[in-house]
Amino acid sequence: MRDYLVAIAFGLTVFTPSLGLPADPAFVVRAKNNTLTLRAANAPLQDVLNEIVDQLEIPLVVHGELKGLLSAEFSEVPLEEGLKRLIGGFNHVFIYDAAKVGQEDPPLRKIIIYAENTQGMGERPPPRSIAPSPQPSQGQEKIPFDVLVKALNDKDPENREDAVDSLAESGDARAVSHLTKVLLNDQDEDVRESAAMALEDLGDERAVAPLIKALEDPYAGVRESAVDALSVIGGEEVIRPLMGLLRDEDEDVREAVAEALKKLTGKDFES
Repeated sequence: MRDYLVAIAFGLTVFTPSLGLPADPAFVVRAKNNTLTLRAANAPLQDVLNEIVDQLEIPLVVHGELKGLLSAEFSEVPLEEGLKRLIGGFNHVFIYDAAKVGQEDPPLRKIIIYAENTQGMGERPPPRSIAPSPQPSQGQEKIPFDVLVKALNDKDPENREDAVDSLAESGDARAVSHLTKVLLNDQDEDVRESAAMALEDLGDERAVAPLIKALEDPYAGVRESAVDALSVIGGEEVIRPLMGLLRDEDEDVREAVAEALKKLTGKDFES
């Protein structure tokens, strides 16, 4: 159902906010063949990251504001390792191409940074050069739950959808109540559709009643995703509401309903 793989992490940063040092924006970046090369001296972090994602031709989503100067030098380190050196002090999300996840190094599709959640930045040391470490870090930790919940209210629908997807990946049962609110109240149909898929992934029966309500959504994609979720989470109580969509105006919804009812009842229904 999804076409991505999400890796979420946070760690130690390798840069600092500006402490009154003169900024020299000159830097050299090369991001190719899944490796990263960088030479920077007092370069704005945001500018460096913008150049990296431009070369990778992927989007960068930042919650909050990235401030600070960066001094670093390394050559042809694995891409993920190099990125973690630059943004490791911020909670961040790497989204990969799940269609190629079987590969040793699946392509990176998007970078999300939660800048507003970084703590203690003023206590960090001045910018410094860093040497390559022998191996990339193997440990990954989840972004704090409250950071993801806060992002559900972001003004940008794409950012809200990213937060929905990350909550689904978290597997945290606390996410159900937040995702059901998104499902029923978000103004963007794509975000609501993602919420329905996320609730299916979480598989919590508390989502059944909101998903039944979502069968009335004006957007066909939301109705179809709600049907799919109910076929996984629901029981006999969802049969009657689903039958009401056998004559839905959207063909994909009708087909999804017929498949769901067959799964739930063992009987064939005309779509």
